[in-house]
Amino acid sequence: MSNTLNLESTDSVSIQAQADSIGKQEASASFDNIIIKPKKKKKKSKKSRSKRGLGKPTGFEEYYVDVPMTPAEFETEQVLYNPSRPIFHRIEDALQRYQKNRRLENFRRDIFLKYLAYGGVDISPRMFAGADQKDLKDLDSEQILQARTQTSIPRDTANLTIDFDEVVRGYLTSYFPSYFNPETEDMVKLGTVTIRNFLSYLLYHEVCPEYKDNIDQARKSCDIAATELWKNQQFMVKGPGHFNKACSTLFGGHLYDYYTEEDDEERSWADGPPMTRDVARKVVRFALAGAGSDQLAIDFRELGHKDELRSKRVNDIHGFEIMVIHPPGDTVLDFYRTHAPDLVPVGRVTAISYWDPAKPACDMTPEQRQQATTPVIFSFFVEQPLLQLCYPGMKVITPVWRMNCGLDYFEETFTVYGTIYTVLANDLMLGWKKPRPVYDTADGDEMEADEDDASEQGDGIADVQDVL
Repeated sequence: MSNTLNLESTDSVSIQAQADSIGKQEASASFDNIIIKPKKKKKKSKKSRSKRGLGKPTGFEEYYVDVPMTPAEFETEQVLYNPSRPIFHRIEDALQRYQKNRRLENFRRDIFLKYLAYGGVDISPRMFAGADQKDLKDLDSEQILQARTQTSIPRDTANLTIDFDEVVRGYLTSYFPSYFNPETEDMVKLGTVTIRNFLSYLLYHEVCPEYKDNIDQARKSCDIAATELWKNQQFMVKGPGHFNKACSTLFGGHLYDYYTEEDDEERSWADGPPMTRDVARKVVRFALAGAGSDQLAIDFRELGHKDELRSKRVNDIHGFEIMVIHPPGDTVLDFYRTHAPDLVPVGRVTAISYWDPAKPACDMTPEQRQQATTPVIFSFFVEQPLLQLCYPGMKVITPVWRMNCGLDYFEETFTVYGTIYTVLANDLMLGWKKPRPVYDTADGDEMEADEDDASEQGDGIADVQDVL
């Protein structure tokens, strides 16, 4: 087909019509040569198993409550949690349903399982008890829970004393801080909220009504630990404060003669150089003048002029327990603001000697033990920011020093415990396995010889039978 324009026609309308016709034919021919390929659908990348479900409700939110039960669920729980059933069966069923209704993320799950193991629950994986999805199709909901459970209570622990509150106090105040070492307030709340949520589940579903008061007290212990644990962690990191560091630098302790001005050129300090002796003297003098008693200041000055100031570490104690807190008054604050604006005002803490029950007792005679266990009262100077972290009943494990002028100070804080600090032997049983019988070497050799003889006799009988 020719697309030539006929120029012999003088009619402009006909010429325009011929041009439009030719244009349509060319466009049609060009579209015939185009092949339209279907668009490929982009494949959605699947999230890894560790990131699936992030952001969804977990059941541990602040205002989360369990949904009301249906009549069928209520009747089922009335049978499962009947007080006539043994309590370890009821707790096992409650653990299965609790873990089904809560989304336990990795770190929260580790905290919860360690708490169960600390309380005597077996959390070891079941051997040869894996559940395939094909096998689960033929099971009902109760059987699926049984197949997927990882927790069980050993029957040989059925006669042990049950105390929810004591286990909570022992776990949160002794085991949890040392094992998980929470570095933020959120990590502390993660542990306390998880355990309190489980205890609330036991109360709401009336799993063990005979222990209702004990479980309710355990929930209060969780609330106390949530407040005190974070203060303990901060005090342990920020302590012992400028005043106690100054005393250790001047009078004896870990920092005594630790730093000299010549070290600036030879050492590189990661957190800055330690306190110089001149700064330490200024810190001590202003603390005694501002917050100390008149008699203490006079004795310190007189012994200092005679160069007779001496300090001695208080032996046979592990630390101190705070009894009374005396924050700095307006007079002390004005004194520091006027004369030493570069220093932090100090208050006082009255404390008593403390022995950690988790540590071994000192090897002493009965007379020495009676003398050593006599309570000793201390009075420490502590800066205002650290003083805000203190509370009556706080136990600080640290070396304590006493001077001949009556001044007390302490050094680096190793550990800090709360008011409900409890030491249990439960953590010693974590990872314990039932021992297998071990035979004597001679008996074992005789048993192996008997087995070898039996196998040889068996082979001989088989040969005779083959011959026959």
